[in-house]
Amino acid sequence: MDPEKNKENNEVTVDDILQILGPFGKFNVLNYLLILFPVLLAGMYSSVYNFEAMDLRYRCAIPECENQDANFTAPLQEDGTPAKCLRYAPFVNFTNTDYGYNETCAPHFFDTSTEIKCDSYIYFEEHSIVKEFNLGCQDWKRSLVGTVHNAGFFVSIPLTGLISDRYGRRLAVVFASVANGVFGVIRAFSLNYEMFIVLEFLEPALGGGVYTACFVLALELVGPKGRVFVSLLFNTMFILGGVTVTLLSWWLQSWRYLLLVIYIPAILVFFYLWSLTESFRWFFSKGRYEEGLNVLSKCEKFNKVKVPKEHYDQVEKHAMKQRDARKFEVIETSRSTFKQLLMSTMIWKRLFTCSFLWATSTLVYYGLSINAIELSGNSYLNYIVVIVIEAPANVCKLICLDRFGRKRVIAIAYILTGIILINYGFVPEGNWSTAFYLGGKFFITLAYNSLYIFAAEVFPTNYRTSLLAICSTIGRIGSAVAPQTPLLSRYYEFLPTLLFGIMSALSGFLVMTLPETNNQKLPDSLKEAQDQDRRGQTTNENERERNTEEPQLSTGIDTKTRL
Repeated sequence: MDPEKNKENNEVTVDDILQILGPFGKFNVLNYLLILFPVLLAGMYSSVYNFEAMDLRYRCAIPECENQDANFTAPLQEDGTPAKCLRYAPFVNFTNTDYGYNETCAPHFFDTSTEIKCDSYIYFEEHSIVKEFNLGCQDWKRSLVGTVHNAGFFVSIPLTGLISDRYGRRLAVVFASVANGVFGVIRAFSLNYEMFIVLEFLEPALGGGVYTACFVLALELVGPKGRVFVSLLFNTMFILGGVTVTLLSWWLQSWRYLLLVIYIPAILVFFYLWSLTESFRWFFSKGRYEEGLNVLSKCEKFNKVKVPKEHYDQVEKHAMKQRDARKFEVIETSRSTFKQLLMSTMIWKRLFTCSFLWATSTLVYYGLSINAIELSGNSYLNYIVVIVIEAPANVCKLICLDRFGRKRVIAIAYILTGIILINYGFVPEGNWSTAFYLGGKFFITLAYNSLYIFAAEVFPTNYRTSLLAICSTIGRIGSAVAPQTPLLSRYYEFLPTLLFGIMSALSGFLVMTLPETNNQKLPDSLKEAQDQDRRGQTTNENERERNTEEPQLSTGIDTKTRL
């Protein structure tokens, strides 16, 4: 075979250089440590609203029985405790008598046939805004905190994606993280509920895209073999963030101190402008080849490895060819690259599918987490257990994604989530019920976290962050609705989990419409993204041909083919 021809057919790419540099050399480890710190903080911020607006122990304030624990003044709930929001009406003819105060606080002074709403409350705890802003028996105001928080992502994710694609991954990380810190600290000094709820929206609206920005940057620093492990690192830090904020809330018992402790460190990310490495892939996509190659060269020196100079030359030529191809497309169609992207039926199909998968994932993932706090027992421990169950799901993802492929693993995870949650309502309370609940969280975590990798691999580099941002933004409908799902239990106790199960099962079948991306290089252009579908079709055709040939092989008709 002609060596020159073979050389042309085996053109060196960025992923080949990354393989020489090593996915986890000193250079990448240093950058991962910097990137993972905002991810840890993001894990805290995604859970903190559960503890800011956590329900407290309180009862009606009974003027006739001030400073006395008079359970006979309120109707009893199913669990035998006095109602928190209702009390018995006092007999009018007794409340206006000349009896002393203590003489009016007795069972026969209250009309047990008439229940009235409480006018004021006595709080036995004060670690959330419920006591601070007197939100007793206003559960809609508590649940609104979570909805408003997650609604902020409708603004932040596209905004961060725009900054990331236009001005760089590094600037997007810094902007989002510092915005989190500034508005989080200000929220700690809220004077009333209205001020608090506005800041609860602004903080994620400007800083909620930090996870996506960090993930894209980290993903573009490694080759195909390192992507799943990078995702595992991100998921682990996110879980650690959730556990950390839970323990801090349990220890501090003050929502104001909690906000100050977790948000002040985010402001320090500002110094990443001088310490964090920019994505060389982003430099290439902008035609800034020298800067991109400088990043690779810096990595080479830091890791003390040697990359042949001709490799850099070939990568630069390849990047220039892509740039020229994009220019040609623009000249031919008189449209911008982004408009061409939106004219692609393939892109629209992937956008719709990934967006629906994202909406399902966030609805089920956050819905199960939020409802865990309402389960019996210690609310902090319940939340930690539901978060920690994500760790084995992430290990499972690490083992399975590369071995069995993205599509198969994610589809099975969604379908198993659906089966478990649809049947959850038919399982008697106890250990089995708990196991089913945790099983649902396990598989939706496996699907959700795997989706980040899968979705990133089906979109081209130029607008990867923007397209991921669109998917994530639409998907945030699920997380915005999740805090309201407990209200469905008023109509049927297991209606929330039934809804979660049906959407998960449907998502499992939708996954099969996407191309398999396992061990393939990231598409850098629209054409390469379209080639993914063609490769998938070719693979399916080859499998069908092998299946039709199999009977012939077994009978020995075509021994040459068998050999």
